[in-house]
Amino acid sequence: MAVRIARPPGGAALDLDALRVLLTPAFEVSAGRQSVVRRTVLDTFDRRLARAGQRLVLVAGAGDERLELTRNGRTVAQALDGTALRVPAMAGALPDGTLKDRVAPRAGIRALLAVGEHRRRTCRVELRHANGETVVRLDVDEPAEDGAAPPPTVAVWPVPGHRREADHAWRLVTTMLEPVPCEPAAPPAARVRPIDPGVPAQTLLAAELTRFLGQLRDNLPGAVADIDTEFLHHVRVAVRRTRSSLKLGRPALPPHVRDVWEPQFKWLGDRTTPVRDLDVYQLGLPEMAGWLDAAAAADLEPFRVHLAHRRAAERRALVGALRGARLRQLLDDWPGALAELADSAHGPDGAAWSAGALARANLARAHRRVVRDGTAISDASPPEDLHDLRKRCKELRYALDMFAPVLGDAAVRTAIKDLKKLQNVLGRFQDSEVQITTLRGFAHEMVAGRAPADTLLAMGELTGRLHAEQQRARAEFAGAFAAYVRPAGRRRMARLLADLPAVC
Repeated sequence: MAVRIARPPGGAALDLDALRVLLTPAFEVSAGRQSVVRRTVLDTFDRRLARAGQRLVLVAGAGDERLELTRNGRTVAQALDGTALRVPAMAGALPDGTLKDRVAPRAGIRALLAVGEHRRRTCRVELRHANGETVVRLDVDEPAEDGAAPPPTVAVWPVPGHRREADHAWRLVTTMLEPVPCEPAAPPAARVRPIDPGVPAQTLLAAELTRFLGQLRDNLPGAVADIDTEFLHHVRVAVRRTRSSLKLGRPALPPHVRDVWEPQFKWLGDRTTPVRDLDVYQLGLPEMAGWLDAAAAADLEPFRVHLAHRRAAERRALVGALRGARLRQLLDDWPGALAELADSAHGPDGAAWSAGALARANLARAHRRVVRDGTAISDASPPEDLHDLRKRCKELRYALDMFAPVLGDAAVRTAIKDLKKLQNVLGRFQDSEVQITTLRGFAHEMVAGRAPADTLLAMGELTGRLHAEQQRARAEFAGAFAAYVRPAGRRRMARLLADLPAVC
């Protein structure tokens, strides 16, 4: 059931009387009573629905609630009964049906939040034939209060079997109103703004670190409230990027910045690790249950409960840290330190390193280490050598990300594409080993708690599957590394470095 929407041109007010006069020659027009409803727009924190061209609205009024999902300006699904939705909520809490089936894959592991709310006056207008049969319905929707509410609209609903009348009504409506264009997907993330390689490195460092501080602040409330697991993940990403930038910027940073702030952000990163590790296990448990052959998925239920208890305990400690005096002090003092860093870039010490020279020094060193350490790995190399190479690859990836404003988006995307396949293989190898060790630790804890034998056997089967995955990744390493160091990739990296100024 497609609905078409129109609105007054140029943000003008809606003249309902004029619209009624326009429709009267073709239809009998019967308008119901006006009512006030609350329309709450729901989306994830990162606007996943909007980016897919979807708009989910919770409509509440006169004791009723309904959910409406539109895509590209047309209603594609509704949930009329039994919503009782209270946000934040995961998409799994939506009523079963088409609407849930469309929203849940887009929302994924992110919670639905209220991202906009307006009170509206609505009125249902029925267009009828002379015999009294309703053939078209119009929903007139206007702001009920001053402010930045969306403009008034008229939605034209076809009644089944009367598409021709609906088309005629639409033609009449759009003689005085303009069609609402399809809702565009939210714009993609802004591209990195290029900067001159000759600017002081401290200018770039201050700008990047300020950006990461903004990401940390944006996600911290959601992590404290435990709205969904991605808030904590993005807190950690901001912290990790901050630590990486401080490390990469060491040659150009004043010593007190390194000495004071590197330990502070290391503390925050370490404090968030236990809960994030448990989140990863809980999120991955349904997939892991699908690996089982000898055991049943139900055998892992005690393990799921054990993870939940562990996470609850770790979260109490995490929330204490995130609400504590040390983090408050960090967030109070860090902006001032960044402002001082930006100011110092214009002094004689700040000009010692240009952004381009710092980029060249870091990229050349990181790439050289990846090639050197990877070349030394043979079939007989211990796992630790692959772990160390993964760290070298991360250092190179962080350098590419950080110096993107100097290097240019296109060049960075190509270099990351070359590196990504190698990182994926090394990540699978190390993640499998870490998970094997962690699973064994959980099993020992659960033995002490008298876990069922079937649960321990199921966990043993998971360990076997992880070991097989680690072996597959190990077998793929040689090919992935050879692809990374192929001549074309090396030439691209050489060109990337050649465009940068010489190191001081």
